[in-house]
Amino acid sequence: MKIPPRLHKRVSEDPSLLVSVESSFNEFEPWIKNSNLPFFPEYTDHGINHIESVFNAAEIIIREEAWEVLTPDDAATILLATLLHDSAMHLTPDSFIALIRDPDNEYLVPELDKKNWSQLWDDFLAVALRFDGRELKALFGNSEAVTIPPLDPDKMTGRDRKLIGEFVRRHHHRLAHEIALVGVPSPGNDRIRLPKSFSEDMIDLSGLVARSHGLPIRSCIPYLESRYALREYNQIHAIFLMALLRTADYLQIESQRAPRHVLKVTQLRSPLSKGEWNFHHAIKAIEYHEDPESLLVPKQAYCDFFSGPRGADFFGAAGFRQPRMA
Repeated sequence: MKIPPRLHKRVSEDPSLLVSVESSFNEFEPWIKNSNLPFFPEYTDHGINHIESVFNAAEIIIREEAWEVLTPDDAATILLATLLHDSAMHLTPDSFIALIRDPDNEYLVPELDKKNWSQLWDDFLAVALRFDGRELKALFGNSEAVTIPPLDPDKMTGRDRKLIGEFVRRHHHRLAHEIALVGVPSPGNDRIRLPKSFSEDMIDLSGLVARSHGLPIRSCIPYLESRYALREYNQIHAIFLMALLRTADYLQIESQRAPRHVLKVTQLRSPLSKGEWNFHHAIKAIEYHEDPESLLVPKQAYCDFFSGPRGADFFGAAGFRQPRMA
């Protein structure tokens, strides 16, 4: 994975941090490259290209005034959090089974979690078995009732995997935090994990920043106040990094994440997935304007999608005004 130049320069001010960050990339990259998203067969890109794009977007949207106080620890933390934020979506069937059935994979952050993974899975199944026709159609493309997936990779159908994927999607931000702390769930003892050369505090804060992209940021404040400090802790500005990751991730809406040639050999069955692919193809380019508080979406790339409710939701969540046609 390539670190963009300004973030690379900043983290390299502490050579030991740079070595640890690069070691993390070397540990995680083969898994992410080769996972093929077994529970998300119709999803847009969440691999190395997406991670690097979030790196690049984060670097671009950091204001010059912020670079003056951005520390090497900040740079390392945002790089690790970006690496981790969607990592749960690369779980293999064996990792998923270990997560919900192996006591060695049970881990709770007591300030944030009340139920273990086995309990969360049972709760999800209780809800999924009552999905109505609209929910079933959105997830699977048909209204056949849900059945409980077998916990045997050889017996899982494509429909089983989509259901498991929906469970993972709902909780992937929590699992990102746990992967930072204890590594990727594994059926064995050898785990993919962050190197021990990082301090425990940086590992935890990197996981928390990754976790925050699926939560209201304010909900992370009590955790920071009880364990660390709200404004800054050991040269890490966690709240700033949470906002940075969220915005950089939202900006990854280019059509490259949903390559059209894939649709020549694959039929998308889930209306939700079709919507996401259409979402990405609604724009052909995003340009960073000289106005640091705006983005330029060229007219020829603009479509009715962005003038409707979905567009309002997107731009509002990302912190930008909804664009208007001139």
